[in-house]
Amino acid sequence: MKILADENMPNVHRLFGGLGEVVTSPGRTLTPAMLDGVDVLLVRSVTKVNEALLKDSSVKFVGTATIGTDHIDLEYLAQRGIGFASAPGCNADAVADYVFSALSYLYLTRGVTWLNAKIGILGHGNVGKVVASRFKALGCDVCAYDPLLADSQFNVEPADLATVMACDVICHHAPFTAEGEYPTKGMINADLIANLQPGQTIVAAGRGGVIDEIALVKRQQELQGSLNLVFDVWQGEPEINRELAPLCDIVTPHIAGYSKQGREKGTWMVYQSLCQFFGLEVKIDYQTAVSRGSIGHLELNVQPSLHDLIARACHAIYDVARDSNRFRYSYLNGSHSGVFDWLRKHYVERDEFGTCQVRHASLGALGFELI
Repeated sequence: MKILADENMPNVHRLFGGLGEVVTSPGRTLTPAMLDGVDVLLVRSVTKVNEALLKDSSVKFVGTATIGTDHIDLEYLAQRGIGFASAPGCNADAVADYVFSALSYLYLTRGVTWLNAKIGILGHGNVGKVVASRFKALGCDVCAYDPLLADSQFNVEPADLATVMACDVICHHAPFTAEGEYPTKGMINADLIANLQPGQTIVAAGRGGVIDEIALVKRQQELQGSLNLVFDVWQGEPEINRELAPLCDIVTPHIAGYSKQGREKGTWMVYQSLCQFFGLEVKIDYQTAVSRGSIGHLELNVQPSLHDLIARACHAIYDVARDSNRFRYSYLNGSHSGVFDWLRKHYVERDEFGTCQVRHASLGALGFELI
């Protein structure tokens, strides 16, 4: 069996090496010629998997180590009888960590007291549910918009889009879809953006193309920079909106879900599905495939306010400003060609909150392991 994998998939040789020959390549530059003799194709979100790539190939199975599948032509795979697997939920905790690290940054730098704010979640899938559950566990007032779900499928108050967009903190975790009854392409349009008010916060950690970035630039300028903006996803990836980026508090290259454990979980979930598809024994278990964190225990010897406690604990494990500063320096100063993908490939690994033990119940609500 010949396996071609994105070079940014962690543990790919360790997990798949016992199943056949493993070859890795940059995911964004895969070509049909590279699939000659390949039985299994393993990708991440930067690879468009469709007829143009797979036509006349020998590929029998496609796996994506991501929760989203908008880069995969699932209908074409079904027509060809090609097996498929994704990794739903693999990076939900990592994205939630990103959200709370960003809110901690906004609290420390702009005085955003989000614990007593109205929270709105756009998209209530695997990621949206985890983010919403953490806010709810902290006692926040939370609502969510997802027209594809029945009210009984929400773990917080269901709401319409306008209600969510009027919240103090808006967390975007929606996928990008251009078709269907409720397409998300341009869903956050100019009319909704025109109603944004000073002090509102947007954390964009779903997919690019859902928010009208041009309209948001205009509104941020009208409000003299008084919106709090955290952007991890961009309409033109791997390019970014050079007008919007300088107006944001945090800018990152689509790495919200890039925790060490989240990426390892994604690879392991695809490995498990591939073994099942080909009738092979799963020889590597979850505990072996997913790393423990580098900081096993966190003890805070002071009793600050809850906002301060959360900010200190979050940033002890993951400070999103590190990634933002690195991105601004490399990308906005033009010091790298292809820097978006370069930063993803050479990402400085971070652990998830759940790898660290704490004694504070409020931190347990954030995903830390309580002892």
